[in-house]
Amino acid sequence: MIRSISIHNFKSLKSASVDLRNLNLLTGLNGSGKSSLLQTLLLLRQSEREIGRGRLLLNKKENELFDAGVAKDVWFQFGVEKTIDFKLLLDTDFAFEWVFPCDVYLTPDANTLTSARQYAAPDLAMCTVFTQDFHYLNAERLSPKNIYSRNVDVVENELSIGVFGEYAVHFLEVFGEELEITSEYLQHPKAKSDMLIHQADAWMSEISPGVSLKPEKVSDEESRISYQFGTSLGQTIGYKPKNVGFGLSYVLPVVVTLLTAKPGQLILLENPESHIHPRGQAELGRLLAAAAQNGAQLLVETHSDHILNGIRLAARTGQIDPEKAVAFYFKRSEEDNSSEITPIVFDKDGKLHRKTVDGTTTKIPKGFFDEWTNSMAKLF
Repeated sequence: MIRSISIHNFKSLKSASVDLRNLNLLTGLNGSGKSSLLQTLLLLRQSEREIGRGRLLLNKKENELFDAGVAKDVWFQFGVEKTIDFKLLLDTDFAFEWVFPCDVYLTPDANTLTSARQYAAPDLAMCTVFTQDFHYLNAERLSPKNIYSRNVDVVENELSIGVFGEYAVHFLEVFGEELEITSEYLQHPKAKSDMLIHQADAWMSEISPGVSLKPEKVSDEESRISYQFGTSLGQTIGYKPKNVGFGLSYVLPVVVTLLTAKPGQLILLENPESHIHPRGQAELGRLLAAAAQNGAQLLVETHSDHILNGIRLAARTGQIDPEKAVAFYFKRSEEDNSSEITPIVFDKDGKLHRKTVDGTTTKIPKGFFDEWTNSMAKLF
């Protein structure tokens, strides 16, 4: 796993250092720097064939994960040093360090930054950012469709569902009745069996009660899925995705990704709560906790206090070791517009505490998911 990430002069991250755990929530107001932390890893990932030679690709036309633009778009505006620095410290104590010269006055439109530091392929293979254990699910996931594309290389060879979740249906169609979910943490107690399709049914039912998934192959290029619902009169007909709203289609890739998360994998998720009812968001929090407890490392950008509360409940009920979870609260500095990051830790009762520099804890900062309290104070 990645033990810590240090970043200097990248976008709003003037000087940021975070100690990671298995489950890492990135929270804060819009534009506070949460995405910039994820984008650091995305840039390194999309540069995997060049980063060994010290080359960081700010934009890449093929298989692009993040179009960062050019040098002037990513250098911290009020930086003193004309460099962008990244450091990844692994739990093996091995560290990757890059110092990328970035003179936005001489070369403002550079789309590649080059560091003198180089790493051999075996070194890079030690970090999940550069291996098949890296998975990223974009916030802009695929909307409901009647027909979904198949991709044998991505799904059956790379065991992935795509950056936008576009191959989740293909994945379920191929592995739904072949792949067993054996982890005690991920298994849903009401699932018909350990098979992926039945586990997905059970977890999806926490979001839309009684739902069951029916994926099928249409041709070598296309798959489709229908949703059925259990009633006192029996199962309904299969409904097409476009006839059941955005929520189920948007959350399906998240559920599949988390259910198939393996120990040692690195998973980046953006806004898993999109289009989901609060109860379903809380259950997603539980599933996130389960994947982390099973040994995966997750970085999750979220605006949902229900996701947070689902994780708090998981800590309280023993579904996750509280030491495996942390939330990072991002806030913009009024002085220079840089990001200030405050770690928020969980205890065994699910309570939240602010972690200070000296390792002690105190009250959580103002602005951290306190809008409910603020609104209730105004109403009553």
